[in-house]
Amino acid sequence: MAHLAPPTGQDYYDPADRWHALIPIALVSIASTLNSSVINVSLPVIAVELRAGIGVIDWVIQAYLLATTSLLMISGRLGDLLGRRRIYQSGILVFTVGSALCGISGNMTALIAARVFQGVGAALIISVGPAIIGEIFPPDSRGKALGILGTTVAVGLSIGPVVGGIITDLLGWRYIFYLNIPFGVLAMIMVSRSLRKDSQFTRAPFDVAGAVTMAVGLFCLLLLFSRGNDWGWTSPKIIVLAAAAFLCPILFIRSERTAADPILDLTLFSHKTFSSATSAGFLAFTALFTQTFLLPFYLIDLRGHTTAEAGLFLMAVPLIMALVAPVSGTLSDKVGTKWLCVVGMMIQGISFIMLAFLSTVSSTLYIVSALLLTGFGIGMFNPPNNADLLSSVPRNRLGNASGMLGLTRTLGMTFGVAVSSLIFVGVRKSILNSMGLAEADPLQAPQAFLGGLHWVFLTGAAISWLAGVMVFRREKRQ
Repeated sequence: MAHLAPPTGQDYYDPADRWHALIPIALVSIASTLNSSVINVSLPVIAVELRAGIGVIDWVIQAYLLATTSLLMISGRLGDLLGRRRIYQSGILVFTVGSALCGISGNMTALIAARVFQGVGAALIISVGPAIIGEIFPPDSRGKALGILGTTVAVGLSIGPVVGGIITDLLGWRYIFYLNIPFGVLAMIMVSRSLRKDSQFTRAPFDVAGAVTMAVGLFCLLLLFSRGNDWGWTSPKIIVLAAAAFLCPILFIRSERTAADPILDLTLFSHKTFSSATSAGFLAFTALFTQTFLLPFYLIDLRGHTTAEAGLFLMAVPLIMALVAPVSGTLSDKVGTKWLCVVGMMIQGISFIMLAFLSTVSSTLYIVSALLLTGFGIGMFNPPNNADLLSSVPRNRLGNASGMLGLTRTLGMTFGVAVSSLIFVGVRKSILNSMGLAEADPLQAPQAFLGGLHWVFLTGAAISWLAGVMVFRREKRQ
């Protein structure tokens, strides 16, 4: 298999070409992020038309996430080996074709299979995009570019539910997928015109054993977290998944230590910047998704807000993130990254302390203020942390760093949902038992519901602050 030759001389893009090259990456980022958030609101409609129950319809989301996450590191390494523009264009093509297949699906089996195919394309896009930015921008201007990319992610997340609802009501759920097609065609044209062709290649083997053990291990780990509550944490299926999730990393590490050209260069973790940025990123998104998962239940089940009203509350986080991320990225190029990351996580932790004291009468101003602080904190943290991670690896390992960005984010999101669910269910059940109640809805026993939220959000604050502490391990950017 071909391997990109090490770069020689000054091979970053000329200043006049850099921002022009960023446009198609931003466009693809919006489309892929929008795809993740736009479909949730349409699931009830899809379930009715395709005659699927709740236990089946959630696979429309799970299949996409499992395929994407399992292949992120492999896709990033393929970008290093085969050329990043080539892999990025392949990802756009696969994602676009997958979108078309989703739109024409006539049953749940076809839709889930198409979502897997679409997830493969998303993995190629997500894992290579930041690495391409690492090729375009030198380290001293990379933070601003990553901040702008963070804004596109926030925009996609914030407008997704609204766009999904409008499209589903006016045109039908299939057009949620069909609209990706013109985006994909336009992005392919722009990428061909604005990104350089890939460098020269030499021959090198592809680490098949590492790829298989990593993909299987991640798949089992994610399936374990996502289905544990449904299947039962002591069920045979969960036990098998847990055993595989434990065994595969051991086999993966053994494989990577002996591979001539490993999927993941384990020596990267000896670099304090790489290891601390990876750990802090995982913790930041773990904390963030303890909030994202449970807050809708508080707003709808306990406070009586409609789904649309709850969506407006939750838009506060990505909207403020969209404003803060480019500013933070630009500042990181000028003043450094360390304190932006630390302060960002401190602010996010404070927002969780505020949320831990929610009550049945908390004001709209109080709730929105806490959410704005959350968005401010993660928006301040993310671009400089990503810039540090990309800057901590050699150019021929940018795919590893880029894939790691997507992997830590997705694993953090999954782990955050699992942790918050376990804590909430456990605490609520304990309080209900002390009240002599086997089960009760939130309005009948609000103290049990709020008790669960209290401990979940205190845990989120602790995780956020731990992420800030991890940044102190960071070396000064060279």
